[in-house]
Amino acid sequence: MKSLLFKLTMFIVGAYLWFGACGLLGPEDKEKDPVVELEPGSRNYTWSVDSVYSAPGGWMNTIWGSSPDNVWIASSGGFEKLWHYNGSEWTPYPYREGLNGFTGDFYSIFGFEEDNVWMGGQGPGGRSIWHYDGRDWKLFYTYKPNGKGEATILDIWGCTSSNLHAVGTVPTGQSNPTYQGFILHYDGRQWREELMTDFGMQFQRIRENEEQIYLSGSGPYSTQLISDSVSIYKLKDNHLDTLYSKNRNEAGSVSLNKFGDKVYFVAENEVLDTSFISNLPFTLTEDVFGVDGRHGKDMFITTEKGVLHFNSENVEYLLALESRNAVVFRTLIMEKDVFFLVNDYDAGTNVIYHGTLNEEEEEE
Repeated sequence: MKSLLFKLTMFIVGAYLWFGACGLLGPEDKEKDPVVELEPGSRNYTWSVDSVYSAPGGWMNTIWGSSPDNVWIASSGGFEKLWHYNGSEWTPYPYREGLNGFTGDFYSIFGFEEDNVWMGGQGPGGRSIWHYDGRDWKLFYTYKPNGKGEATILDIWGCTSSNLHAVGTVPTGQSNPTYQGFILHYDGRQWREELMTDFGMQFQRIRENEEQIYLSGSGPYSTQLISDSVSIYKLKDNHLDTLYSKNRNEAGSVSLNKFGDKVYFVAENEVLDTSFISNLPFTLTEDVFGVDGRHGKDMFITTEKGVLHFNSENVEYLLALESRNAVVFRTLIMEKDVFFLVNDYDAGTNVIYHGTLNEEEEEE
């Protein structure tokens, strides 16, 4: 495996942040520091590029890491489902039949420390939730709802190690099935079903903010797994309130994420707060797929053309994709490092762009 090193030097400003229970927190975390104001995020990164692939058709779906020297990605398809980065190279997690022979497809990895990581997906093994204790991945829980088919776990996320959620979709039967969304909860000891919809749904993301739980997804789903609508919900007392629901052609991609101390929505090519007010002082012409960041002045907006960086003053592409059939599938934002996981369907491989912030030069 070869690495290509290159450097992007752009508009340089400072950024200050730290790790918190729900991920990266910036000075907008008012309880921790009500005085310090946010600084626009820097674009002065040094970049490296790696690629991984596991035939046949091993497309990486998810990325998470506790540090730049400890990052995991997992795939659907291919023989090597799980890869690990130690700060210098990517290596496949060893396959051991009967113990850790990962089969199925994996869609979500999420953790808190290098010895406390969760993973879930679809298929034999994949419909289960796996846990990594710093030494080995082990099967922890298998979700088998009564009278239903094989579940797909699409997202795992939580604020603390004793308060996690997993979401996804499950077919209602074997012949001509419809699909229902589900929410699982982990209390530090066990996983259990918290909610199953009585309507067709595929939950794709779940985030929590100030005791409010938000979900995004699409539905209704039928046998062909085709949906015409996308939605955003709020969960309270095991009840779903619909905050947003539109035809897919009107809404485009719908998603949500939490960083800093806020939850952000993506809909109609806009980045919105939970009041559905745009956080961008301009209109994007590209299709917007997702948003991540360190805080509101250090945002990474995933579009059909790559990754835009918004620092509250202006927006520029940090990563512009050259291939028409490449897509930034996931992002991982750390204190000084960013990872962009790109599925390049033209090249037939997964490309990982790793950027590290350079030290800012002091002004004379």
